[in-house]
Amino acid sequence: MSTTRAPEIAQPNAMPAPGIEQQPPFRWTSAVDWLASVPILYKVLIANAAIVVFGAVAGTWMTIQLARDSHAASGAQLILLFAFVGVLVSVAANFLVLRAAFRPLTNLERVANAVRDGDVTVRVARARYTDPQLARLSDTFNDTLDELAKDREQLRALASQVIRAQEDERKRIARELHDDTAQVLFAQLLRLTAMKSSPNDDMRITAGELEDMTVEAIEGVRRLALELRPPSLDDLGLRESLGDLAERFSRQLDIPVEYQPRVGRDRLPAEIELVLYRVAQEAMTNIAKHAGAAHASINLTRRGELVTLIVTDNGRGFDPALASKQDDRGLGLGLFGMEERVVLVGGILQIISRSGIGTAVIATIPLDSRMAASFGGRET
Repeated sequence: MSTTRAPEIAQPNAMPAPGIEQQPPFRWTSAVDWLASVPILYKVLIANAAIVVFGAVAGTWMTIQLARDSHAASGAQLILLFAFVGVLVSVAANFLVLRAAFRPLTNLERVANAVRDGDVTVRVARARYTDPQLARLSDTFNDTLDELAKDREQLRALASQVIRAQEDERKRIARELHDDTAQVLFAQLLRLTAMKSSPNDDMRITAGELEDMTVEAIEGVRRLALELRPPSLDDLGLRESLGDLAERFSRQLDIPVEYQPRVGRDRLPAEIELVLYRVAQEAMTNIAKHAGAAHASINLTRRGELVTLIVTDNGRGFDPALASKQDDRGLGLGLFGMEERVVLVGGILQIISRSGIGTAVIATIPLDSRMAASFGGRET
């Protein structure tokens, strides 16, 4: 009786025999990644060694081939040919290696120039085929910029809190001046008016003098309350408040102050209205104190999602760079305060001034938050 043997089934995933290690397959990507991590010095050495090996092999092969040809060129011609080809290949290989390795230096230079111009949002792009030391330098530079941006954000948050507290205090003082001080002075004015009807001549004269002084005090309190916080800004908006500001300074300085609003009747965000009003107020105060101008103007324009305030005068002008460094007249502090307010809402403040020509203060603020973010910088 015969038996039939079952066929053996091959196991495709059979385990290797003990003691035999499998070598991982060679991958070009791993070799390229390893070459990318090599420092630039060794990259140049590897490239030049490859050129020497290639030149030796190619030169030997060409010599053998030319030696078989009876009409081959002379030895001097072969030497010149080999030298020319070797130099050409060497320069080309070194150019490719060095260009890839030094690319981060170009990015670093571009980012450094942008930071010098005031844009701290740029970063050095990470290159794949670069020197490890240059890559670490780029990372360090980016980390420093990140820390600087974080510090600037903290300073802006602190400045925003300070400005907000200042505005709240201005509003409180203005309300107390209007409700308390002005009311007391007005009551005093009524008593002095009644005293003017006294039969005593000295009493009437004294009451009249005190009445004039009280009227001036009431006017001063009212003007101070308006400067601290104009009620029209909350009730009517920026358009009417700037018109009142232009009229008030025109009377105070006895010069024409032209006002041109081109913003329509729609209200702007409350924070932006407050910032633009303070910029116009500070600019007009500087004109009153320092400019000696014979004419001034306030222009408010809205184009799409951008609102622009321009305050100009034809006064004596000044150097904005020097004014920001010295504050003996209070001008530098006012300019700094205007710039901080505008920057906090994502805007840009420009001051253009020439000696003997006049000054222009230009504040541009985006109404869209996405546009406000784009004012901060760009990617490199």
